[in-house]
Amino acid sequence: MLHEYTEVDLAKESITLITGANGSGKTQILDGIIICIGHIPTRAKAKGIGSLVGKNGKHAKVTLELTNPIANGRRVITTMDKDLNAVINSDRFVINAKISRNDSSITYSLNNSRTIIRGRLVSRRDIRRIFESIGVRGDNRLAFTGEGTVDEFASKSAKRKLDVLLDVTGLKQYREEVIASQETLRTSIQEIEPLKRKLETEGKLLNLWNDALNILKQKKKLMIMKTHLQNEMAWSYVIRLEKRVEGLNKERVKILKQRSDNESAIQKKDEETLVLRRKLNSLDDELNSFEEQQRVKNRRVITLETQLENDSDNIASFKKEIARYIEQKQQMESLLANKDLSAKDRKIQDKQEALAVKLKKLSNLQEKCSKAENELRLLRKQIIDEPEFDSFNNNEEVFEGKRLTKYENEMVHASNIFLQKVKQVSKSDEIAGPIISLIKMKDGHKSWEKAVKTTIGRNLYAFIAKSDDAYRLAKRVYDETWPRWKPPLSVYKVSAEDAKRASTIAKKPEFKEIYNIAANLIDGDPFAVGFLKRTNRNALADDKYDPNSLTGIAKIIKTNILTKSGKSFYLYHGGFGRPPVPINNPLGYQLKPQTGKARISYSNERKVRVEIAKFEKDRRDLKFDEIKTMGEISKLHQDIQALGLPDEKIIGKIETINEIIANIEAKVAEYKSHYNQLESDLSIANTGLNSFTNSKGEITRRINEIDETMDLLRIEQHSLKEKGSRLLTLELSYDAEYEEFLDEKKEREETAKRKGERPEEIRNYSDIRDELNRIEGHLESIGISNVDEDKIEEQKTKVESLKKYMTEREVHITRLRADLEARLAFWNGELQEIITNISRAMKLLLGGIFDKIRLKVTNINKPDEAGLFIEAITKGDDFRDFRELSGGEKVLAIEGLILAMHTLTDSPIHAIDEFTQRLDEKNKALAFSIAIRTQKLANENSRFIPQFMLLCPEALDVKLSESIHHVVVSEMKVMKAEH
Repeated sequence: MLHEYTEVDLAKESITLITGANGSGKTQILDGIIICIGHIPTRAKAKGIGSLVGKNGKHAKVTLELTNPIANGRRVITTMDKDLNAVINSDRFVINAKISRNDSSITYSLNNSRTIIRGRLVSRRDIRRIFESIGVRGDNRLAFTGEGTVDEFASKSAKRKLDVLLDVTGLKQYREEVIASQETLRTSIQEIEPLKRKLETEGKLLNLWNDALNILKQKKKLMIMKTHLQNEMAWSYVIRLEKRVEGLNKERVKILKQRSDNESAIQKKDEETLVLRRKLNSLDDELNSFEEQQRVKNRRVITLETQLENDSDNIASFKKEIARYIEQKQQMESLLANKDLSAKDRKIQDKQEALAVKLKKLSNLQEKCSKAENELRLLRKQIIDEPEFDSFNNNEEVFEGKRLTKYENEMVHASNIFLQKVKQVSKSDEIAGPIISLIKMKDGHKSWEKAVKTTIGRNLYAFIAKSDDAYRLAKRVYDETWPRWKPPLSVYKVSAEDAKRASTIAKKPEFKEIYNIAANLIDGDPFAVGFLKRTNRNALADDKYDPNSLTGIAKIIKTNILTKSGKSFYLYHGGFGRPPVPINNPLGYQLKPQTGKARISYSNERKVRVEIAKFEKDRRDLKFDEIKTMGEISKLHQDIQALGLPDEKIIGKIETINEIIANIEAKVAEYKSHYNQLESDLSIANTGLNSFTNSKGEITRRINEIDETMDLLRIEQHSLKEKGSRLLTLELSYDAEYEEFLDEKKEREETAKRKGERPEEIRNYSDIRDELNRIEGHLESIGISNVDEDKIEEQKTKVESLKKYMTEREVHITRLRADLEARLAFWNGELQEIITNISRAMKLLLGGIFDKIRLKVTNINKPDEAGLFIEAITKGDDFRDFRELSGGEKVLAIEGLILAMHTLTDSPIHAIDEFTQRLDEKNKALAFSIAIRTQKLANENSRFIPQFMLLCPEALDVKLSESIHHVVVSEMKVMKAEH
């Protein structure tokens, strides 16, 4: 063997995937299972079983551990051997197979014992008895599909494909028997031709010798005619039944077409209903959006009117102030005009005038900056910002973000944003969450809440989608809310199975140290509880127990264990590690919705963000100019201080008054500008408010029209469903009548075959009956005259002898023909049944990949020329031959055929080698989905839950289902030097 030590748990899931590089020993795992079942692998038959042992070892050991539960009062695995039953009569037993390279032999043992009872050694036959009792055979190619089967089907001719199918399904022998029967019949017919000619010669001689035999010949002729008429009458009755069966079949086909058309009509109505429902939801959302915007615009109009009154009062007040300061300035300038200024004073006056210009420029810049900030503030109000703290509350109690860890605070913020975004686009509860708001602790277990929350972790802030449409909607909202950076927020797709799982209780491990499974202690929304029971299987224990004890228990039950305090975490691999991040918020708390934020659509939100970016750039540019102007003003102040003040303080007072007047005028200009903007905004707001009333009425009318249309569609759907029920009842009636007449036809056909072959032309039944009565009456009236009996008897004896032999040969040929027809009928029926079952299974397995797929056998009545063809509809309405399919489609079709054949056997274990051979990454994912369907389909008709083992090189880029247990086999070959 190439494996130093490899262990595979096939019972973990119903499907086990084994991957590994070429040469890593995947196929040897399958060989090991076949050996433990009591058979020899195909590739070991040529070189001997010892060839499976590696060059660096003398022996290889394979161990197979099986469970043997009790069902209906007895063990599931029970043989006819009482001594053998005594060994395997336990919940678990082990089969060991030791392979010797030198002896090329296998030694078997049960439960590590080479003997069964009274010194009897365990034999390969004993191992086979164990597995044959449950339908497992290592040489069953339907259960164990070896490598190369896909290539054999894909590359071979149609005849070779059929050969492989017959070989796998066990029908190859039947075809060989039919071909042999055809050859025997052909040889027998060739041998009887000379005999026919001799009989004809001797008969003519008999006629020439005695004309007296004419009467006898006439009578014989009438007898032959009678026999022919009886045969024709029997076949005439068969024809009557055939016509009846054909007529019933036409009616059945007609009903089937009507049912198909009716189902198509129902589907069309469903699609129309779905389209209308989507339109209705869109209109509801649009109506809600209009109403929300209408309320916002009402508030906007009131606010603008109030601001206009305030600005008008402020402007009047500032104008009075300006008039008072201008009067003071004129008085100062009058005093100054009557006094001569020195050169120093004039220089100071020039600086002060320049300072006044800069101050006015600064005022204008500050006014523009203020406008930009107001616009930014209005635009930002239209966007839902991230909250500054977690808004979880219950019974008016608020928990601020400072109590949470940074990790949990990020989760809270992301959940709050996602919840509000979801409410904007969906009015249903198909997207629920976060999970922390949907669950609570069961009564009596409140003290364990901290440990339960820690085991669930970040999934407490996850959301759940209860349908396919809801899941797609959640993905779209998530990507549009965070187009680049993604928060640590999850959305899980749940199903009705999760809701059913919520009422189940996971089995508590039978250890006193284990308090319970964490998922058993929660209650609440069935979908959320069922999802956690499916994904969280951690166990809980008190802190008082010894670490060695808890580590051992974790390994036995194969489950991680968290202590009550949340500070110790024991791993089922056999160790301990850092516990999960604790969650501080209690279970059952709801997100507090944000208020005061105007909700807009995603497309409008993008436009608003563009405008925000533009205003932020303008504001930065204004700030830069403001800083530059303030520097220039500071420089002028320094220059004025350096020159000193004039002797008279009049100039200083004038400067102060100028600054005051400039500031007041800047404020007046700002208020006027703001007043004009408010008037424009008020006009626009009033116009928009009036247009909303008309738009809302139009949307309401459209909603009413859609409601009326949906009511009509529901009535039409109900009518179509009732019609479908009637057609189904009529179809079942025709099926029963068809089967009845078909059975009668077969019975009559067998009777007619015993009377003779079917004539080429068959008359009306009444005409045949009248002629038969006439011949029978004629035969009764015919007598035989005296003749020379010696010569006639001698010739007659000779002729009769020839006839007897001829009859025997004809009977023999008839029997051969009947045997051939029976074999052909059996071959045809068995093959058609196999093809039908495989085709039905392929349709179920490949339904989402091919529109239609079918198998077709040509020349079925000529087995030596028969061939198997695969046809599929992928594009258009016409079936395409297998050779016309793409490479991936060919391999998927063959994979579907192989998996469909696996559903024909009742074996509890199935294995397929090279499962994803010649498949790209996309088609690999499809192949695994087909395998899951195969397991479910095989499970429906099996007394056991079938376990599938799939072998392939790798599945790195394929997202595997949780129902597939993935095992990776490394290259663990013995690398010792060989001498």
